[in-house]
Amino acid sequence: MKLNLTPRLRLLAAFVCGLVAPFAFAPYGLWPLMPLSILGLLLLLKPEQSGFKLGFCYGLGWFGYGIHWVHVSMAEFGGMPLVVSLALMALLVAYLSLYPAFSCWLANKWQGRRGALYFLMWFPSCWLLGEWLRSWVLTGFPWLQPGYSQIDSPLAAIAPVFGLYGVTWLVLLLAAAGALIVRQSGKARWLACAIIALPLIVGGIFTGTSWTDAQPSLKVALVQGNVPLDIKWLPQHRAASLVMYQQETAAIEDADVIVWPESAIAALEYEVIDFLHDLDGQLLNKQQALITGVIAHDLQSNAYYNALVTLGQQGEQAGASSEYYYESPNRYYKNHLLPIGEFVPFEQLLRPLAPFFNLPMSSFNRGDTMQQNLQVKGHHWLAAICYEIAFGELLRPQFTPETDAIITVSNDAWFGTSIGPQQHLEIAQMRALEFGRPVLRSTNTGVTAIIDRFGNIQQRAPEYQQLTLNGEVIPATGVTPYQRFGLWPMALVVLLGLSSSLVTRLRQRLLKPATDN
Repeated sequence: MKLNLTPRLRLLAAFVCGLVAPFAFAPYGLWPLMPLSILGLLLLLKPEQSGFKLGFCYGLGWFGYGIHWVHVSMAEFGGMPLVVSLALMALLVAYLSLYPAFSCWLANKWQGRRGALYFLMWFPSCWLLGEWLRSWVLTGFPWLQPGYSQIDSPLAAIAPVFGLYGVTWLVLLLAAAGALIVRQSGKARWLACAIIALPLIVGGIFTGTSWTDAQPSLKVALVQGNVPLDIKWLPQHRAASLVMYQQETAAIEDADVIVWPESAIAALEYEVIDFLHDLDGQLLNKQQALITGVIAHDLQSNAYYNALVTLGQQGEQAGASSEYYYESPNRYYKNHLLPIGEFVPFEQLLRPLAPFFNLPMSSFNRGDTMQQNLQVKGHHWLAAICYEIAFGELLRPQFTPETDAIITVSNDAWFGTSIGPQQHLEIAQMRALEFGRPVLRSTNTGVTAIIDRFGNIQQRAPEYQQLTLNGEVIPATGVTPYQRFGLWPMALVVLLGLSSSLVTRLRQRLLKPATDN
């Protein structure tokens, strides 16, 4: 099958294929659209073209709609004119589109006949390489990686084994097998049918497989403050906000652990030290623990951190509890900071340009890459603040044999009622599945949720309401294959795929003398 399209129509078709892709992700969840979207792109790729423009147009559609919510934070809360915020969003979309453009360009470097090796090994490896680069270049932006779209599909069951990249690889295999069916005939088509069936069968086999061991359940309460951003950081509103959180917490009687969202305390820690000491005492009397976001200030280094601190009962027994004190060690400092929002690159140049570059607390310092888990009620919880939950390889080394849950807090009010917070929740689901640990997600405006170790949402709070989500979480310990081996298995897959080009070239050289004779 050949698509006889003019170059311009081919680029337009690539854009439309990319535009379809975001509907495979939350909140739409039409997961079959992701492999179909990539299949469309594969069918559009022509050997005689570079592939760069085609991949770039695909990226414009993919990210143009997929991350349009970035504009909300700049226009509504950053004080930028609409034209400027749209221009900056377009610049980000164009930058992200360079990665599928690179993948398609590399894919068209293939020198041999476009058969099974090209579709099943070379192209998926080129795409995975592009995804890996996107996850760390310029601090990384791994949003909308194809694997996330499969959280509700049979392919998601592979996540504890090969991680997010393994699920992405299976998506690419499905697309590649579809291209083989369309482009080839005979044995190649039968092979393609087997390739399509295999991931679905394997996924079905692994669905429900428990890689970690469940522990006794724990009662938790996630407080969603719903504090509007336009008043959140105003000093005159601080007292009202603290009273609200304290009242919500005082009404919680039977929860073992209470969680407040990111920067729930919109103040420097030492400015509210008396409040924290009083709250700590109340929690100890009720034998409860609390985790809250606050802004920490290291007096010795004069460094500021986006932090989580623990109050109340930290050990399993009441007698093992230790009182909270300023700079107590049972805390977490955010390591992977968000560009512009938490630190400003080229600060001297950008800060004078617009109010957006002077967002509240946009000069944080990085916490250490390796930090201890938070201890609450004798449990060890691995912490991730907001954007960090998107980086599985950042979290993986911080697991210990005692780690039995993941706690992530966020303030997605920056993105309004857009699809961004829904995508963020989907990412947290993938982390639960990869590591076989429940995830507690506490946010200011939503989506606040409790996710089990299989990536399923157990409970979810409605957005933009002040409330407390009460529920139970089942901690789990153990090691998933992905937690043990990380990206190494998929790195080998990529290397094997890229080496397939050498096989074709070697075969051509071996056949050339026979042809000449």
